[in-house]
Amino acid sequence: MESQNRRIRRRFKLRHGIVALLLLLFVLFRVTGSLKLKKQIEILRTKGYPVTLEELDRWYNIPEGAKNGADVYMNAFSNYIKWDKEALKALPVVGKAPLPARTQRLDASTRKLVEKFLSDNEKTLTLLHEAASIKHCRYPIDLTKGPVDLMERPGLFASWYEDLRASAQLLRLETLSHCENQDPDKALESIRANFALARFISAPLLIHRLVHNSVQSRTYKSIERILNRIQLTEEQLMKLSSWIEEVGNDEGYKRALIGENCIGLHAFRGHVKEVSDRLVSGGRLSIIFLAFLRVTGLNDRDATQYIDIMQELIDAMELSADDRLLVFDSIQKDVDSGIRGDMLTRMLMPAFGRIMQSDTRCTAHALAAQTALAVERYRLAEGHLPESLENLVPAYMEFIPKDPFDGRSLRYFTRENGFVVYSVGEDLTDEGGAERGRGRDAKGKPLPWDVTFIVER
Repeated sequence: MESQNRRIRRRFKLRHGIVALLLLLFVLFRVTGSLKLKKQIEILRTKGYPVTLEELDRWYNIPEGAKNGADVYMNAFSNYIKWDKEALKALPVVGKAPLPARTQRLDASTRKLVEKFLSDNEKTLTLLHEAASIKHCRYPIDLTKGPVDLMERPGLFASWYEDLRASAQLLRLETLSHCENQDPDKALESIRANFALARFISAPLLIHRLVHNSVQSRTYKSIERILNRIQLTEEQLMKLSSWIEEVGNDEGYKRALIGENCIGLHAFRGHVKEVSDRLVSGGRLSIIFLAFLRVTGLNDRDATQYIDIMQELIDAMELSADDRLLVFDSIQKDVDSGIRGDMLTRMLMPAFGRIMQSDTRCTAHALAAQTALAVERYRLAEGHLPESLENLVPAYMEFIPKDPFDGRSLRYFTRENGFVVYSVGEDLTDEGGAERGRGRDAKGKPLPWDVTFIVER
C-alpha cells in the first residue's frame, strides 16, 4: 500500500513539474517576446520614427507659424465648377474625349469647350497657382484617427483624392490650352503648378504616394506635348529641368513606409475590436482570436517580424533603384508565401512590390523627361540632335541617367522627325521604345510597352 502511495506521489509531482516547466517556458516566451518588441520600438524612436498614431500626426507637420499652402488648396477645391457627365463627354483630359496626337491641334469646337471650362474655373486656377508659390503644405488630415477613419469618413480621404485629381486635370487642361495658343511661358507656369500639387501630396501614407505618382507622371506627358508643339528657349528648358529635379528630390516613399510602419504597429498594439474591424470583417470570433494572439505572446513575436521587414524596406530606399526593386520583390514573395511574417503581418502588408514598381515607373518618367530636355538643349545649341546620349556629357548632363528598372543607361535613338528616350519598364524587356496603349494582341491583351518620352519635331 505504501509503495503504491509513493508511486502516486511521484506521478503527481511529475505532472506538477511538467506543468511548472511549461508555465515557465510560456512566461519566458511571453517576456522575451515582449522585451524584444519594446527594444525594437525604442530603436525606432531613436531614429526619429513615429511609433504611435499621435506621434505620426505630429510628424506630418510644417514649421510653426509657416503659411500653409493647404489652406489655399482647400479653397481652390471648394471653388471647382463641375460640368455634368454629358457635357464632359466632349472635353479631353477632364472628360471622355480623346486627346489628339501630340503633334496635332485641337479642333475648333473642342478648343472652344476647353476655353469655356477653364473660364468657369478661373478662380480655382488662380488659387492653384497661388498655392504653388507657398513653401509648406499640411492637409487637414487627423492621423490619430487611424486608417479606417481616413478611408471611410466623408470629407477626408475619398473627397480629398477626388479634389486633387480634378485639380491636376484642370491644370493639365490649362497646359493644353496654352500649347494651342503657342504661349510657352504660361504653359510652363501650369506645369509648375501641377508639380507643386504633386509635391504637396506629402502625407506619410502609401495611398497618398500613389496619388503623388499619378499626378507627377501625367505632368511629364504634358511636358512631352509642349516639346512637340513649341520650340522652347534655353532658359525655359532649364526651368523645366530644375522643377523636375525639385519634385524628384523628396523622400516621399521612405516617409510613406515609415508612416505605414507606425500604422502597422498600431494594429498590433491598438484595441482588438478596432483591429478586428479593420483587418477582418469584425465579429466575436475574430476578436477572440486576436485576443488569444496577444495573451500567448504570438502577437509580439509577429510584431517584431513586421518591424524587421519594414526596416529592411526602409533601408532599401538607400540602394540604387534597380537593387531596391529586387529587395522589395524578394520580401514581397517571402511574405506572400509565408516564409516571413505570421498571419497579422501578412494581413497588414500591402503589395509593396507593386507599389514600388509604380514609384520606379514615375522615376523612369522623370529621368526620361530630364534627358529629353537635355537633348533639346543640345539641339538648340548645335542645330542637330545628338547621335547618342554620350554627346550630352558633361555640357548638358553630368552623366547619363541609369534606367531605374535594369540599372543600364537610358535608351535613346533618333527618328527622321525627332527622337525617343525610354526605360524598359517593369517587364525588363526592351520593346524598342514602344509607347503604352499602342494596341492589343490577338487575345485582346495590351501590347508590351516601354516608359517613353517622344519628341516628333
